[in-house]
Amino acid sequence: MKKDIFKEVARKNGVTEEEVRSEIEKSIAEACKNPNAPINKIGKGKTPTPEEVIEHVLKEIAKANMN
Repeated sequence: MKKDIFKEVARKNGVTEEEVRSEIEKSIAEACKNPNAPINKIGKGKTPTPEEVIEHVLKEIAKANMN
């Protein structure tokens, strides 16, 4: 499912999946510069992967839709 998201975003924007992943990684790295940012609590490593962020966001959306 996460790979499909990258593919769909790439298709809609006329870029490659690698470009989409690279831009997401840049955004994540920028957000992680703030040590108090909630994004720092996502994932298993120092910086979360795009997949980990997407998975987290999808879980949060699902939780919000249940309430």
